[in-house]
Amino acid sequence: MPLARLKKILVVLLLSINLYYIQQFWVDSMNIPDRGVHALDRWEAQMVLARKALPIKRGVIGYITEQDMPGVENANLDIDWDTETELFLTQYALAPLIIKKGPVAEWNVVVLDDEDLAIWKKAYSGPYEIINIKGKVHILHRLDNP
Repeated sequence: MPLARLKKILVVLLLSINLYYIQQFWVDSMNIPDRGVHALDRWEAQMVLARKALPIKRGVIGYITEQDMPGVENANLDIDWDTETELFLTQYALAPLIIKKGPVAEWNVVVLDDEDLAIWKKAYSGPYEIINIKGKVHILHRLDNP
């Protein structure tokens, strides 16, 4: 009989410990700031600035990112997922404009930091002007309208 009683005590003890940790995780998770919402708000705010800088309100614009850099292979899954997510968010923020990957239009949104933008400009010289928007966001205006 003492062994059965010990088993019951251990089960109750383990259950109590689990309930304590569940309660701790619950409290801790309630205090985590929602970082994702702030990042989305910043991204949308930058794209709204880009939309205001674009002289066209409807049509197709290009979208240039790290994937368009010379020497970047699309095998890097992290870049692919990040770029696809940013492309989706950009399409949402710039609607009703239609976004196509690459420098495919007269007007293009560029999301590159200054160093990558300098590398991109060396690799893809041509008649264009770049308008800085904010942070990594720029507008590329191709002057040789494709």
